[in-house]
Amino acid sequence: MTRTLAECRVAVVGMGLIGASLCMDLSRLKLCREVKGISRSSSSVARAIRTGVVDQGTTRLLSGVAGVDIVILAAPVRAAIRQLAEIGPSLKDGAVVVDMGSTSSAVVRAMEELPATIQPISTHPMAGKETSGFDSAEPGLFQNATWVLTPLRRTRPEAVALFTELICAVGAHPVHMEAAKHDRVVAAISHLPFLVASALVQAAATASRTDAEVWNLAAGGFRDTSRVAASEASMFLDILMTNRENVGAQLDEFIANIQYLRTLIERSDEETLVNQLFQNRQTRMQWHERYNARRRPAT
Repeated sequence: MTRTLAECRVAVVGMGLIGASLCMDLSRLKLCREVKGISRSSSSVARAIRTGVVDQGTTRLLSGVAGVDIVILAAPVRAAIRQLAEIGPSLKDGAVVVDMGSTSSAVVRAMEELPATIQPISTHPMAGKETSGFDSAEPGLFQNATWVLTPLRRTRPEAVALFTELICAVGAHPVHMEAAKHDRVVAAISHLPFLVASALVQAAATASRTDAEVWNLAAGGFRDTSRVAASEASMFLDILMTNRENVGAQLDEFIANIQYLRTLIERSDEETLVNQLFQNRQTRMQWHERYNARRRPAT
């Protein structure tokens, strides 16, 4: 039977930045019949209930997902994979089960083990910030963000349509992508930047051991290029460990590019160097223009 989002009871597992932000949107916009928050932290559950972020809350995973129409796993990737193995027998027939992690292939493999009546979709909202936890959550986090969907072959079209309705209702833009392609793409534009930013901070810290003025002079450029290094380390550990091959390939490419620039500097090849830097600048400006156009509200 086809369901609308307004008829559904939704359980969100994980009351951190992503999970709590989604609950805020579901509740404040009155998008569904009921919003249930599930977290290992009793204090997060209590706060979510007290502030109206959720209608109900619990620290018990299995009883929390029982009987709901849509289960959304807003936990780190490897935690979500473990949860998938746990919750299968407790789900109602026809329930839509979704993750919100940053890699897809490992999640899809885990979803294939769910009972045949369950409707799984691996998803990844391209939204967030470097801070984490319930206190970082905010309404409207997904507004104008791209939200990638990777349904399994067994997933029914009506299940995909139902979760697509949710994505659009919180202001995001759904994009369908195969799991392996998704993991290759995000390795280049999300996972590699985190490692580069982290290595940049490490390099600055090393320099500061011989000259403490490094930190006194660090300003906007360092702030902007190192921002994502402040992301939760344990969350990124899960991401990196479930996307090792693609991350490794991107690191190889980055190291080769850095070595090329270093060679040009060592050779004092100013013409080639400035042309390469100009090309990189143009590429970045073109991307930023497209990015702003996607984020601009429709008129």
